[in-house]
Amino acid sequence: MDRSRAGEPLGKPVLVELSHAIEQFALAAVPGEPLIVIAMFQKHSYFQRALPVYRNIASAGAVTIVGMAEEIPPQLPRGLHLALAPAAGPLAREWSVTVLGPHGGATLVATDLELVDPVARTIEEGRCFRGRWSFRREDALREVMRLRSQLRLPAGVIAEIDDVLQAVQRVPEPDHQGWWGVPARFLADRMQAAVRSRTEAQVALESVAEDSGERDPRTGLYTEKFLKRWTAGLGAGTLPIGLALLRVFGIAEVRADYGLRAELAALHGVSGCVQDLLTNVDRVVRIGREDFLVVLPSWSPERVMWFCEEVCERVARLEDAYPFISLPGVAAATVTRSRPLPIPQLVHQVELGGRASEPVSLLAD
Repeated sequence: MDRSRAGEPLGKPVLVELSHAIEQFALAAVPGEPLIVIAMFQKHSYFQRALPVYRNIASAGAVTIVGMAEEIPPQLPRGLHLALAPAAGPLAREWSVTVLGPHGGATLVATDLELVDPVARTIEEGRCFRGRWSFRREDALREVMRLRSQLRLPAGVIAEIDDVLQAVQRVPEPDHQGWWGVPARFLADRMQAAVRSRTEAQVALESVAEDSGERDPRTGLYTEKFLKRWTAGLGAGTLPIGLALLRVFGIAEVRADYGLRAELAALHGVSGCVQDLLTNVDRVVRIGREDFLVVLPSWSPERVMWFCEEVCERVARLEDAYPFISLPGVAAATVTRSRPLPIPQLVHQVELGGRASEPVSLLAD
C-alpha cells in the first residue's frame, strides 16, 4: 500500500473524502462485472449517512458487505449483507472500505486511535486514525482475504465472495497501478493540508469573535454554547470521553460578600487549578454559578480520578491566597462512550457528594 504498512496519521475529514472516492470507484465499475465491496463502519449511526450510496452499489450487482459493532443487528436494505464485529475486538475500531474486481481494486484501512486533534472545531471532527490506502488490486485482494477470514459471514455470502475471487485470479494484475497512485497521493496530501488550514482559520475566527458567546468575557472560561458546538455529532460507542464536574461551594456568593475584584480573583484561582492539569485537547466549561465541567477526551478512569482528587486539593488551598476565602470543592467523574453525555447524572452525583464525607465520586458508565 501507499507508504508504510503501519500507515500514516489520518484525520476524520480526510478519511471521509478518501472513503467517498473509493465508493465512487465501486460505482464506476463496469455493470455486471464481478465486484466485492466490504466496508467497516464501527457503528450503525455512521453507516446511516452512507446508506444511499451502498444501496446503489448493491443494486449494481456488487457483493456488498457492511460491518459494524452493534449488539442488536440493525435492519439493512435487501442486497446488503451485515457483518457484526465484537465490541471488544480490533474490528470494532476499524474504518475501512475495500473494492475488488478483476480489472482493479482500491482499499482504505484505518484504525481508531481514540485520540482527538486539539485544533478541530468539534470532538467528532477531530477523531484521529492511523491508516493506509491504495488503488492497487493486489492490496485490495489482500484486504478482502483478511476480512473474509475475520468476519463472521454466512456460507452463502462466503460463496459469493469466492466467486469474485476466482474471477479476479483469472485476470492478470493490471499494469502501471503505481503510476495511477501518484496523482491520487498528491491530491490526498493537498486535501489534508487544506482541511487543516481551513479548520485552524475557523477556530481562530471563532476565538476572536466578540459576539460568539462561547467564552465568558470576564473569566475566559468556555460557556455552554461552546460545549454544545464542540460535542455536536458525537457518535455513541466509539471515543471514550472523561468528564469531571467540579462544584466549588460558596463561589457564587463571593461578589455579594466581598466585591467584584474578589469574585474575579476567586474564579481565576479555580480556573488556574483546573487548567494547570489539562492537555491542549481538554476543555473546562462553566455550566452553573458553582459548577465547572471538565471534558477530558481519551482519559482513562484512573487518570480522571487522579485529576478530580488533585483539583479538589488545589482548590482547597486557594484560601491561602487573595481573597483568602475557604472554597471547598467536590467532584463527580466518569469515563463514557455513551451519548448524549451524562452531564445531568454528574450534577446529581455532586449534589450527593456535597452531603458526603468523600469529595470525589466516580459515576459508572
